[in-house]
Amino acid sequence: MGENDMANRLENRARNRRVHLGASVIALGMALAMPGTAQAQDNEENAGTIVVTGSRIARDGLDAPTPITVVGAEQIDRQGATNLSQVLNDVPAFRPQSTPATTAIFQNNIGANTADLRGLGANRTLVLIDGRRVVPATVQGSSFAPAGAVDLNMVPTSLVQRAEVVTGGASAAYGSDAVAGVVNLILNTNLQGIRASIQGGITEQGDNEELALSLAGGTGFAGGRGRVVAGIDYVDNQGSGDCYSRDWCALSYNTISNPFVDPNDPSKGRVLAGSPATLIMPNARTATATVNGQIIGGPLAGTEFRPDGTLFKHDAGTYYGAGIFQSGGGDPQLAFYENFPMSSPSERLNVFSHLEYDVSDAITWFAEGSFSKVSANTIGAQLRDLAPRVITRDNPFIPDALATQMDAANLSSVRVSRIWNDLGAQTGTVDRKIYRGVTGIKADLGGSFTLDAYYQFGQTDYKQRSYNANIKQNTIFALDAVTDPVSGDPICRAVLLGNPAAEGCEPLNIFGNGSPSAAAAAYVNGTAMQDTTLKQHVASVAVQGSLFQLPGGSLGVATGVEYRSDDAQGTADPISTALGFYSGPGAPISGSVDVWEGFVEVVAPVTDMVELNGAVRVTDYSTSGSVTTWKVGADFAPTDWLRFRATRSRDIRAPNIFELFGPLQNSFQSVNDPENGNAQVLASVLLGGNANLEPEKADSWTAGVVLQPRLGPGTLRFSLDYYDIQLDGAVSTLGAQVLVDRCSGGSAELCQFVDRNASGEITTIRNFNFNLDTLITRGWDIEASYRIPAGNGDVTLRGLATIVDDLITVDSTGKEQDRAGMNGSPVSQPSGVPRYILNGYVTYTTDPFTAQLQVRHISAGAYNTSLVGPGDEGYDPMRGNSINDNHIGGWTYFNLNASYDVWSKGDSRLQLFGVVNNLFDKDPPVDAPSSFGPTNNVLYDVLGRSYRLGVRFSY
Repeated sequence: MGENDMANRLENRARNRRVHLGASVIALGMALAMPGTAQAQDNEENAGTIVVTGSRIARDGLDAPTPITVVGAEQIDRQGATNLSQVLNDVPAFRPQSTPATTAIFQNNIGANTADLRGLGANRTLVLIDGRRVVPATVQGSSFAPAGAVDLNMVPTSLVQRAEVVTGGASAAYGSDAVAGVVNLILNTNLQGIRASIQGGITEQGDNEELALSLAGGTGFAGGRGRVVAGIDYVDNQGSGDCYSRDWCALSYNTISNPFVDPNDPSKGRVLAGSPATLIMPNARTATATVNGQIIGGPLAGTEFRPDGTLFKHDAGTYYGAGIFQSGGGDPQLAFYENFPMSSPSERLNVFSHLEYDVSDAITWFAEGSFSKVSANTIGAQLRDLAPRVITRDNPFIPDALATQMDAANLSSVRVSRIWNDLGAQTGTVDRKIYRGVTGIKADLGGSFTLDAYYQFGQTDYKQRSYNANIKQNTIFALDAVTDPVSGDPICRAVLLGNPAAEGCEPLNIFGNGSPSAAAAAYVNGTAMQDTTLKQHVASVAVQGSLFQLPGGSLGVATGVEYRSDDAQGTADPISTALGFYSGPGAPISGSVDVWEGFVEVVAPVTDMVELNGAVRVTDYSTSGSVTTWKVGADFAPTDWLRFRATRSRDIRAPNIFELFGPLQNSFQSVNDPENGNAQVLASVLLGGNANLEPEKADSWTAGVVLQPRLGPGTLRFSLDYYDIQLDGAVSTLGAQVLVDRCSGGSAELCQFVDRNASGEITTIRNFNFNLDTLITRGWDIEASYRIPAGNGDVTLRGLATIVDDLITVDSTGKEQDRAGMNGSPVSQPSGVPRYILNGYVTYTTDPFTAQLQVRHISAGAYNTSLVGPGDEGYDPMRGNSINDNHIGGWTYFNLNASYDVWSKGDSRLQLFGVVNNLFDKDPPVDAPSSFGPTNNVLYDVLGRSYRLGVRFSY
């Protein structure tokens, strides 16, 4: 299929969906009567002429040129949020891809919270602080946090005045990375007085305990010519228990393979006749490995070993002869779900200060500095030898009973698989320190023109340690044990043969849980270390003002020049550099990118009703050359309560340092192998950068309507915006499972990334970065609010909704997958986004009491849009993409918060507040297995009902 045919087909499908959904979208938006406005949360926050995110030109905040969602400090306080991401992720346009609940066994970037708009990835959402870029804080790895992203942990919530979210491309205004949109965090640098708070939190299960302290203050000096603001936040979260600390999780649902009776003759049907290829079943356990060890293949297959040397037959439960998992039987717990916390613990400290001084009536000098320290830890995976080890007959640890059976069967070796709980799980720690300093001037140039110039330096010091990490080669040496002919004791064969690489080897006993000696455990395990320093320099000069009068007002213009330098340098231990650990942070990185940019923006109020706006930016990258981005837009306001708006833009994202220069890293992932009966295998997956990557290019447009009519006793504020983003040449990895599937499906060019051994079994998958894909997302954003008097107070109905028509990936082979309406996050695959999310607030405010009920609804959807279940079009249990249950129902959560002013006088107060999240203690769907457990931790609450209680003071 040609590119034009593909584009036409995608466009036709989008047009059909728009026709069918258009009426329901409008009806839904009007019925909501809950969301907040697209431009502002509260009038007082946006009064006057300010620079609104999405534009470099100042205007009234209610006249935002592009769709903007605002989250104010008041809402952050109400929810008792200790991290800004906790509130931003309630905005339906965000996908909570990187949170403490999505850490699982992944140790890279633990403790990070990133912003992911539209499900396009956090690396395509630009995060700013007061309109300025921020040094990235995440590194390359197998976690759900992409490398080169900003960590929202570094922002002190006590000083956040509001967060402005541009839900559309803004590269022409701000440069690279703003493909999905912009999150601009506006800090309160004019604070007067003191603010302090202390709060604690805990779940109903008694875990995830949290203590949060904050203190901020500001004052003037030198007769008001100078102003200083400073704040400090401290948060200590203890994390939660593992999957088996929750009854719903302990049901342990996972996927069970149902292969063909004869892989070479599908006409004979599947082992479980009439059922599909994949079955989601409870009580999943590893079928091909156990904590005691079991023999795989041959006449002694299924033999397990007790620690005392006796043998027993493996209880296979429900197992159909293929894949990793069985249902029932086996070990007491599933190794893939045990040990690691459902929400990882972290400790955070933020310090921020801002100083400004009016040098003259026309010039203000400012400087600010911040420091953030995040320490986090988690429990990773134990060594899982699902691919069996070959143990020869001369191994001295072979139990006598097994030796007798091997001799009787004339076996020179057996193949043994093992879950090494007795070697201990790998544990990981990450310490992240972020330094940021800014200095500059703001000047009145005369007339309407002003100048803003600054220099900024940021540095992230990233330190990762993985303790008890298995050393692959040492384990090979240690398992190959023989009897020392001199002492009669077990000895490593390689030592006996004089191999210098095996110096210090201690024999490792594979037979029976608890069999390894302390010396052997110390030999096969070590500490993986990686330190990375990220540095960013930014210099910017911008001028904005009005040139002349048009019939509708002044012609506004802004122009400027910016320079940015990003550099990453790292070190790692020798074993990590050689990819010698079973799972580790990998080799160090070294690379840098320099960028020069120039931009011009114009706003032309042609008449009182029509405004045109446009921007162009030329950017030159040291790695990939020059690109041009642009935006054109129009506003039409026929009345004071009705406004139409539309924008069209070309946006870009240049590959970041890790995508360009990221070294090889090793991980293990579960994949299904279509060439071996769709059997599940645990394969080595290599990640790595590509210095030949080119910038991604996106064509985006939005079109919408804003209504602000007086309705009854209040004013309704309503906005409906359609968005369409098509990103070509997307830098991404296809994913291990996709590479295997495409290769097996006939895409020969992808088979070079899948290695197999002589038996045809997958050994290694190279999941590198390439300009592979086209990403397309289309949908609707709806926001509305309505405030009415109620007795001595007010009731505010507010809400937000995002409806996703498409989230399509088209890979280099022309194969497309739409993850819109995909509520699952299958192992080794990207997670999708629901068809729609609704987030509504009902707030009652009176003096001295405020209460708010939050309702969050996630639509029903598919577990995996690449699979087909009963009731889906095209379902055929004989196909490899069939599954017994591909549906997840709609899910609704309720949260409640309230506050009471014990004492207040003017702007001073002492306030008690409390929050109950997941008010009705609703469990998540339990049959949507992911890398985190039996549900999708990205979308659903896995902790259950939780409480926060605290006190605030301001003076």
